[in-house]
Amino acid sequence: MLKTLVIKNFLIVEYQEIEFQPGLNIITGETGTGKSLLVNALLLLLGSRFREEWIRQGGDVALVEGCFEIATCGALREKLRELNLDHEIRDRVVISREITRAGKSKARLNGRVVPAQVARMVASALVDVYAQGDQIRFLEPENKIAILDAFLAEEGKTLKKTYQEFFERLESIEGHLQQLQRGQEEKMKECEQILQEMEEGRIEPQRVGEVEEEFRRLSSSQAYLEAIDSLLVLLLGEEEGGGFLSRLARIKGLLRNLPDDFPFFSPSSVLETLEKAEIDLRELSYLARRAQEAFSFSPERVEELERDISEIERLKRKYRLLTTDDLLAFRERTVQDLEALKREIAEREKLEKEKRMLLEEIGKIGEQLSRERKKAAQILREKVERELKELAFRKVEFIPFLEKTQEPGSSGFDRISFLVSLNPGEIPAPVEEVASGGELSRIILALKSVTSGLSSVPTLIFDEIDQGIGGRTALWVGDKLRRLAQGHQVICITHLPQIAAFAHHHLKVEKLDDSVRTWTKVSYLWEKEERVREIARMMGDEGKEASALTYAELLMERVRDENS
Repeated sequence: MLKTLVIKNFLIVEYQEIEFQPGLNIITGETGTGKSLLVNALLLLLGSRFREEWIRQGGDVALVEGCFEIATCGALREKLRELNLDHEIRDRVVISREITRAGKSKARLNGRVVPAQVARMVASALVDVYAQGDQIRFLEPENKIAILDAFLAEEGKTLKKTYQEFFERLESIEGHLQQLQRGQEEKMKECEQILQEMEEGRIEPQRVGEVEEEFRRLSSSQAYLEAIDSLLVLLLGEEEGGGFLSRLARIKGLLRNLPDDFPFFSPSSVLETLEKAEIDLRELSYLARRAQEAFSFSPERVEELERDISEIERLKRKYRLLTTDDLLAFRERTVQDLEALKREIAEREKLEKEKRMLLEEIGKIGEQLSRERKKAAQILREKVERELKELAFRKVEFIPFLEKTQEPGSSGFDRISFLVSLNPGEIPAPVEEVASGGELSRIILALKSVTSGLSSVPTLIFDEIDQGIGGRTALWVGDKLRRLAQGHQVICITHLPQIAAFAHHHLKVEKLDDSVRTWTKVSYLWEKEERVREIARMMGDEGKEASALTYAELLMERVRDENS
């Protein structure tokens, strides 16, 4: 229940703190005094997009703050738990919204800054506003189906819950399938072709390294071979016995035959040195021959190496890769991509199978739900027609008309229209097409009346529900609002004295000025005499004529007697 509404620098309100009470709160005042700004303020709390002109002239910041009692509001407490706001579960909750000329908006819940969406969700569980221009929104398809579903039997409600669980899973699967890119088969084929090409080119990390190393040796082999050949000629000679080692052997033979007593030259010492040198030189010749063999390539091997290197370079050019390491990394990525695609295809096939099964189950449950809705439609029809007859529609027909859709929706396979015939002989047609503004207001009031006991929203607000009506019909509307207030707090802005007479609590809006500035003031009419004068004013009198005052008092007594 809304306890207080604080408005600061909003439109022509400088500062106003308004208290509301349980039951039917009626707000009246002259045209242009600012009654509907209260509704705009509440719509701002509900997340309505603000406009700069809502900020009072001369101010930079506007504030709207609502204090609500939630002790008996179980639905809101559950919503706070869903939002992980358990710490905000108290007997009261304060929602505020601040707007600035700079275009910034700040929402608070019990003084703490929260995302605007959170504040909107909490406020929507506390207040339901019906203002002029909201008729079409009220009669939107999802709202009509919600009205009908309020009259489902327990079996129907269970079916709807099961259907929605299945549909949420279906939406989740469809979203996942959209994430799994289409055309995986083509991409997988492309990866397989790349890997096949790599396999044919024998592009494998170890082998490619060996091929490039051998090719490098082949490329520099000529220079190496020239150096090695020259070394071997030096050591061994071009013909046997012509090299340095052969000459060294002959010198050693000569030294062995010389006496070792020459004073300046010791053959044995020289021989020892030469033998050591010979060992090193023969080892060098051995290594040179091995190197010569390593740098010797057959024509077939040369051709094979050139072919392998040419294939590596071709693949690098084809896939725009700079180095061989890039080529090997590309191959590895392609292997990984192929494995991922195989997993995606397997997952997609699994999800599509589950989707087919879900659609089959959704179809069965949707069919059962449609049958239950047909039963609920009959109940809704009887209740609404009864309410409409009490609102001066004597020969009314109200038909909740169900049509089957081909594709499942979030609420099932049903599309609902509210058809109405307001006069005998008229063919029922969609209510939003044939009802006038006043008729539409009463039809919506009837719908709210039949669903009020099923709604968990504690506060209902009506802005000019009296549009296009008067006389006895206004009395019926007033009576309906008062009865609606037995289970809800109702706040109603009206121009009709017949409706104002039904108030449990009466507030008056006045526009004041001091020749410099203008402001709106909301006053509580606590005394009976104050209410009588205001109702007389609404009849066109200034509250001074005895006849108008007498009629206003009689009107209030009549209402009191009928509701006692």
